[in-house]
Amino acid sequence: MSLKTAKSALLAALIALAPAGAAAHVVAPPAPQLTRAPEMVEFVPADYPESERAAGRAAAVVLRLHIDDTGAVKSAEVTESAGPAFDAAAVAAALKFRFSPAEVDGKPSAIKIAYRYEFQLAPAAPVTAAFHGVIKRRGTGAPVQGVTVTVTAPGLAAPAVAVTDAAGRFQFTDLPPGTATVTLAGERLPALEITEELESGKEHDLAYEVSLVDPEPEAPSGDDLEIVVVAPPLRREVVSTAVRAEEAGKVPGTSGDVLRVVESLPGVARSAAGAGQLIVWGAAPQDTRVYVDGVPIPRLYHEGGLRSVIHPMLVDSIELVPGGYGAAFGRGLGGMVSVGTRTPDGKRVRGRLAADTLDASAVVSVALDRRERVRLALAARVSYLKSWADRLLDPSARAFLPIPRYGDGQLRLSIKPSSRDRIEIVGLASGDRFSRGIPSADPALAVLDQRSLDFGRVYARWTRDYDDGGSLTVTPFVGYTRARQVSSYGDIATSLASNSWLVGVRANRRIRAARWLHFDVGLDAEVNITSLGRRGSLGLPAREGDIRVFGQPPPDQIGGDDWQTTSVGLAPYAQAELSFWSGKLRVLPGLRIDPYARSISRRNPPASGVPAVGLFEQDFAVEPRFAVVGAPHWRVQLRGAAGLYRQMPAPEDLSAVFGNPRLPTSRALHTVVGAAVKFTKTLSLDLTAFFTRSNRLAMRSPADSPLPAQALAPIGSGRSYGAQFLLRQEMFKGLFGWVAYTLMRSERQNGPDVPVRLSDYDQTHILTAVLAYALPRGFEVSGRFRYATGFPRTPVVGAYHDSTFDRFQPVFGAHNSTRIPAFVQLDLRIGKRFDIAGTHLDLFLELLNAWNRKNPEEIAYSPDFAARDTIRGFPVLPAFGLQWEF
Repeated sequence: MSLKTAKSALLAALIALAPAGAAAHVVAPPAPQLTRAPEMVEFVPADYPESERAAGRAAAVVLRLHIDDTGAVKSAEVTESAGPAFDAAAVAAALKFRFSPAEVDGKPSAIKIAYRYEFQLAPAAPVTAAFHGVIKRRGTGAPVQGVTVTVTAPGLAAPAVAVTDAAGRFQFTDLPPGTATVTLAGERLPALEITEELESGKEHDLAYEVSLVDPEPEAPSGDDLEIVVVAPPLRREVVSTAVRAEEAGKVPGTSGDVLRVVESLPGVARSAAGAGQLIVWGAAPQDTRVYVDGVPIPRLYHEGGLRSVIHPMLVDSIELVPGGYGAAFGRGLGGMVSVGTRTPDGKRVRGRLAADTLDASAVVSVALDRRERVRLALAARVSYLKSWADRLLDPSARAFLPIPRYGDGQLRLSIKPSSRDRIEIVGLASGDRFSRGIPSADPALAVLDQRSLDFGRVYARWTRDYDDGGSLTVTPFVGYTRARQVSSYGDIATSLASNSWLVGVRANRRIRAARWLHFDVGLDAEVNITSLGRRGSLGLPAREGDIRVFGQPPPDQIGGDDWQTTSVGLAPYAQAELSFWSGKLRVLPGLRIDPYARSISRRNPPASGVPAVGLFEQDFAVEPRFAVVGAPHWRVQLRGAAGLYRQMPAPEDLSAVFGNPRLPTSRALHTVVGAAVKFTKTLSLDLTAFFTRSNRLAMRSPADSPLPAQALAPIGSGRSYGAQFLLRQEMFKGLFGWVAYTLMRSERQNGPDVPVRLSDYDQTHILTAVLAYALPRGFEVSGRFRYATGFPRTPVVGAYHDSTFDRFQPVFGAHNSTRIPAFVQLDLRIGKRFDIAGTHLDLFLELLNAWNRKNPEEIAYSPDFAARDTIRGFPVLPAFGLQWEF
């Protein structure tokens, strides 16, 4: 009898004893309550009686075991005999068993259980293989019923076919050993082919995770998110690394916000403390587009980077694509982040209440009809961090690190009019406020920076499924964004205000033309109307490529402008997937046609008595995309991707005073190659090399006195190149973690005749190591170590006194030739889960910067630039929180 069989028998028989002949079940004392059943920790096989083996007999003996409060078996009594020989062997073995102690009312206690010991004759040496497993939905882990599993192999006269049951399971017996092709197909599952190696006498128990075509919302458990990082990023998730919410929520520093795990993945730079920027592969933060259900939003994180703008319980998936993504998305030179959301279901009423040192939030989802085809969900979150953080940080840190005030909310209505159709009507809103500055007794030296950002989106998402595995998704949307920024140094200030309306629609039709051929065709349309007003210094706020130091007086040139921009983008696209040699080679060509039209209310600087003259421009671009994925062996995957991308200039850069109304679209080329190796079912290594090149970037004009409406010029260029790897241990016996490392260089050139320099966002080394372990009784511990090279800065090599303004001005060295010192931090976390009447209460304590390292966040100088120092980041910071889900 094997240990596996013994454990199965124990699970079947772990019940309190009933009267003889009754079904076995665990008997708890009348008053006390059994809080933990005993579990076998040491199994001893019984000696098979030779007389019974010779006779070819098998049997089962049922025993009553008396287990003391240490887990030892004190006595074993036969309650169902199989004969003297079998009985004696079973008793002798059972007395050597060891169990974990049973607990009554939370205390170790003695207990009696029924145990069934089976004697089975060893079978003859097998010449066939058994193959069984389960199919689950990617992102939730829910079983998928009705999937047809077909196995073809050289030794089979005809394909073997099975259909998954309600638990998502399938089973095959007596399959010939060797290479077999497994095909998965279903109503909403395009055919997928996998190659498996079957061995004689071995039971192959495998689990497959599949992505259904816009599936029905599943009954979530609160731990069903999947973070997907695609490299090379393809529209279909053929190359991905998944981090589930069960794991993401345990990473120190996330405080349960699963979207923040993106910061710990390869290719993502460590942004400055309090910045909240997403810097991917050295691209500027504004070059990475962020989508929620295909609808563009201004940012993924609130100001300060402490929280995402979407409540984690409403998130279904997130896809971070550093570069080389497919034709369905565009209008960005850098990466792309796509967040999929859901309306929580599974119960008539579901919800979550949470609070920690940063904020408090609440989510509730209610079914509005008996069949639960209509659900309403509401989420809200508000921060109170600023009320206590100002007391924790020293004045110099408060001047650099923004302590934000933020809030967000979502309202969702989910409707299922039929089994084929799903409609989601969603409204979301977010608001941020922060202020930082350096007070001074001399008003001419006081520095102030204030920002606010409010945005809202309303959209409807309609999905229809078709019998051939295809689908149609249409998402019309409308949005509003309001941004304010004030930067001042003494009497010199700059204010920028913008109000933007966004209207658009995204439509995608997925077609399965053949078993080996799939198409995605669609439309990505946006209309953006923005009104802007700006007053103050031409040099504030600083932009990438400016040579400045923290606290430096801004340029004295001042101006003012009010203008409006309207941009229209209408981009049809198509992408195909061709599968060859049973899926061992996949080719994904794509094409995006991206015409645009743009109007600007003013192309000439304002002047007394001179009317505004408008400007209208249009352009047309063809953006090919291509990717290929090969799997020469089931453990190895090779891939490559390349594509052209464009990005419209930012509306604030189109000012006739502060920018250039005639700025063209910027262009970029992405090239990605990579490989993945799977050492075991849970241990894998992913390697990716990348190269991106961009041109026609908007830079400040090199002229001392630029011509009117030419303060910016499209003369910049850049490139980023490097490699990243991810060594990951997926959840195995309560242990999981990963090591992510990126070696990268990001360079810029301010003009064709200017030397190449490091980008302001370059980080040579980015290392993150995460390790977590689940302990007994609902405890879990985890740690995260981070190392990141500091951002480049331009050193001050001298200074002179400006008698006109009675202040010192710096003399700079080579552009971006020094760096902020490296960032090194260790974060720890411990959590505990309590199960209370069908609900879950989670408590956690995070210790950020556990060794209290004084990490430099910025280089600062004295007013006369004679002394240099660094501004330090957060000290050791404990964060406590709780979360109750019902």
